[in-house]
Amino acid sequence: MKKFLLFIALLSSLFAVSTENILALSWENTYCKFKKAPECKIRDPYTYTHFTLHGLWPKKRNYCHVHYKFKLSPLLERVLIKYMPAAKFGLAKHEWLKHGTCFGTDPNTYFLTAIKLTQQFNESNFVKFFQTHMGEYVSLARLRFVFGGSFGNKNRRKFQLLCIKGHIAEIRINLKGNPIKEDLKTLIDKAREMIGVRQCQGGIITPP
Repeated sequence: MKKFLLFIALLSSLFAVSTENILALSWENTYCKFKKAPECKIRDPYTYTHFTLHGLWPKKRNYCHVHYKFKLSPLLERVLIKYMPAAKFGLAKHEWLKHGTCFGTDPNTYFLTAIKLTQQFNESNFVKFFQTHMGEYVSLARLRFVFGGSFGNKNRRKFQLLCIKGHIAEIRINLKGNPIKEDLKTLIDKAREMIGVRQCQGGIITPP
């Protein structure tokens, strides 16, 4: 009986939802300016003024239960393409195999959670700042100030900024907590600051 209970405990730990994650979001205008990606030809207008989902990444774990079948509901597939345009060209399957298999849920729950967090970020004042300053250069220091105003002053340094040729390309945000049950602000509040990561010190907010 003790061995059986130990086995059950082990299984539950293997499939527990990841509580240390990074939410990676792309500014699609920059990628489509510098990279000839197929999704750039079929962009939803939403992606002109909002961040798109790159991935939700459990920390320090990749390719966990890769034998899990990747299958999404038809409705979720259609919704996902709005928030992750490259999903139509294989990004969703890649993200599931590399990161989602370590998240602790089925593919549908994983992507629904990632979409929820992306939506919440895109409704923030941080994204409104991007929408009203397209074509301008903004410094990392200024973006930290805006991020603090949107998600709390203590959270100013909980994201990483990445650029391509002087243009802002992506933001990666530290999260801690249960991403299925908790909202984005709560997850950021609990997270640690981004320390020891490469940061671009500012860039142009690329217009469509």
